[in-house]
Amino acid sequence: METPAKVKAAAQWLIDQYGGAVEPLGKHEGADAYYCRFPDDVDAGFPTVYLLKNDEVTEITGFEALRIISRNLKD
Repeated sequence: METPAKVKAAAQWLIDQYGGAVEPLGKHEGADAYYCRFPDDVDAGFPTVYLLKNDEVTEITGFEALRIISRNLKD
């Protein structure tokens, strides 16, 4: 799954500040889910998840973002 430009634009400020890239997570409640993956040496607090549904981007942070990531990331 390629990251749409709309999601990349929503995350651009994080990438500019910390580096990294936006990567796909999979699906969450009918939306395509993406997260901003930071370099290993960055300590930036809670991760941010972006949900894309019906061409609208929703930004999720805090513990909910952690739950979404933990359900979708595989070792």
